[in-house]
Amino acid sequence: MVLSLVLSACAGAAGDRKESGGLKSVTAVGGGASMSYAVPQLLKTMEFDKKHGLDLDYTGSGTSSTNMVAAVLSGDADFAFPASTTALDAIEEGGDLVIVASALKAASILGVSTEVAKKKGVSADAPVKERIAALKGLKVATSPEGSGNNALFRMIVSAAGLDPDKDLEVIGVQEPSAIVSGIKQGQFDAGFYGSGVIEANIAAGEAELWLSTARGDVDELIGEQMGMVMVTSKRLAEAEPELVSAMFDAVVETERTIADDPKRAGQELQKAWFADLDQKIYDVAWREAQHAYPSDGRFTKKQFQTLLDMLAAAGKKYTINYDDVVYDRAVG
Repeated sequence: MVLSLVLSACAGAAGDRKESGGLKSVTAVGGGASMSYAVPQLLKTMEFDKKHGLDLDYTGSGTSSTNMVAAVLSGDADFAFPASTTALDAIEEGGDLVIVASALKAASILGVSTEVAKKKGVSADAPVKERIAALKGLKVATSPEGSGNNALFRMIVSAAGLDPDKDLEVIGVQEPSAIVSGIKQGQFDAGFYGSGVIEANIAAGEAELWLSTARGDVDELIGEQMGMVMVTSKRLAEAEPELVSAMFDAVVETERTIADDPKRAGQELQKAWFADLDQKIYDVAWREAQHAYPSDGRFTKKQFQTLLDMLAAAGKKYTINYDDVVYDRAVG
């Protein structure tokens, strides 16, 4: 699917960029309804784009990283915030992409139905591998195939010795709310998603917090994962280097604000993106999520290699070179 998108991508030249009030217009696509996208959401909400001479039109909807990458390849968007695995897949298949900045470490949680957990007889405090082994035979809902959460969950399960295609049923769901209702109604045995979704089931007593990547539950299994990156096309990077540099600076300032003043960042994020979420659920979600954002935009060579090693273990082989695909200011 990614290959077909790459082959059908149009030239997408930078063209004439609109300017108004000294600000350059720029477009970016990401996801919504999840704290996984807090960096691009806050970048726009807190107007860090304007501080760096940009007027960002950010579209946050859906969770398909494949669609986000396609938007950049087709020239419909200047930047995108896809799962790092999807970005690497597209580049390996010949996609005209460059990774401009890191945007999220792994920041998802796994919630298992309280009833199912009791039947399994495994405690939520048991060793991580035991908790993952208890997933055998379960229906686990997550985001659609090609998205960051889906790929990350499969990595975790595989690293613990289970086959995500044979030992359990991984169900891709487009709308996060459907995962919450599915767990509540017994349609799904568990759900894996970014912070701010399954906490609703946990707060209601319908699910137990089984795994949290933000608190480091799976670091020993898969290492520190960079779950999301910001990408642009190589064509745009070459044609408008100042624009790319400005977006990198805006991302870094957003990340530093989260690190230095998480209370303020959390309040701004809640007001703009999670106003209808129950306060208790939001507080729990933000406590988990705020530690999962980078603070300097760097996508290090070690993080790059960790991803390639994990993907190789899942049967994928890559020939891409770090220095060829990572923006020079993001190298670390």
